[in-house]
Amino acid sequence: MAEATQISIRDTVGAALRFARENWRFVFAVGGIAAVGQGVFLLAGPNLIWMIVVLIAIAGAHTALTSAALGIPRPFLNRLSSDTARVTAAMTMIGLLLFIFLLMITIVTMLILSNPYEAEILAAGQDQAATQAIMARAIESQPQILSGAMIFASIIIFAVTTRFYLAAPASIDKKRIQLFESWRMTKGNFLKIAGARLLLLGPAFIFASALQTLLANALGTPVGDPVATLQYGASNPIGFGAFYTASIFLQIVIFSVLEAGLSAKIYRALTPPAP
Repeated sequence: MAEATQISIRDTVGAALRFARENWRFVFAVGGIAAVGQGVFLLAGPNLIWMIVVLIAIAGAHTALTSAALGIPRPFLNRLSSDTARVTAAMTMIGLLLFIFLLMITIVTMLILSNPYEAEILAAGQDQAATQAIMARAIESQPQILSGAMIFASIIIFAVTTRFYLAAPASIDKKRIQLFESWRMTKGNFLKIAGARLLLLGPAFIFASALQTLLANALGTPVGDPVATLQYGASNPIGFGAFYTASIFLQIVIFSVLEAGLSAKIYRALTPPAP
């Protein structure tokens, strides 16, 4: 069996950083279009249509950035919609797989937490309030179990997304959904891809999140509580729209561009473009 091609963490991270630096005007344009595009729909307040537009805007921006990082000649607007659909389909499949894993972890965690309180839960019967109170007590008395489950779930998510990390660039390059092709391509390079992600994307995520938090504090937007955030959005759509538009822009130009660039450069290191 042929030995798998080995990538370099330094080279792929450096290539992603160079892509972001050398194409910053294009990156800012993509981020601005995606952010303002969803912001227009947000003027009516947060609703289902806006949520769908946000997903489309983020997927489209990620596809455009990945296409540029792959070296696909611009303009590629004639294929952007079809490429975005393929990338969205691949990401949806990964999301469904992760949902199944997380559901299984949640069920097992709840069973472990409730085991010492089994008699009380049976006695509560159909009394939902009593059952919820018992489960709240079970979680409070066994915080290490919940913490362990969350850490395990985070490891699973990171591992699965690392193996499927090349699904987006492969789907764009091959013009068809390439989900399990990514699983094959990352074999033998899992630790290096994971290391590259942690080295490059970890600090970028922290930096983007810090700027978004500062922006929220400056605009008085409540974050951390989804219910309070949605209530604020309904009562002050302009203020919420300004915050969310700026947040998406920051997310794209700081984090998304590096994620797209890293996945594309790793993909190109493993599969050079045909002459």
